[in-house]
Amino acid sequence: MKKSMIFPISFLLMVLLQSCNSFKVRETVDSLENTVTYYNVALRWGMYKEAYSYHYSPDGKQPPAKLDGLEEISVTGIEVTEKTINKEHDEAYVETTITYFLKTQGTIKKLKLKQNWWFNKENKQWFVDYPFPEFD
Repeated sequence: MKKSMIFPISFLLMVLLQSCNSFKVRETVDSLENTVTYYNVALRWGMYKEAYSYHYSPDGKQPPAKLDGLEEISVTGIEVTEKTINKEHDEAYVETTITYFLKTQGTIKKLKLKQNWWFNKENKQWFVDYPFPEFD
């Protein structure tokens, strides 16, 4: 192989590797966006068991949660107020404000969640390492 061909081939290989890495990063970030959206939709529409299924610590433990009585909760809004992801794209911090009321009371309440999300590379899925929200 000619010496003049080595530079263009190595440059092309470097560009391909970088674009592959950029695609994986974008895919992981998009996955976080989608997961947080699905999680919030589950909370918004009272699918609490589905939302609870996202709650796992990196060591595979699911925190205890009080899921009984949640049918008395009506979530009226969810707003993500902050979302940051680390440079390795495997951990994220998400702040969310949930607006809700108890059907028996009718008083609007707000709940702030400060959640740590982590990416399970084996399952290619995001999980939240934070207790399930407690609505009072």
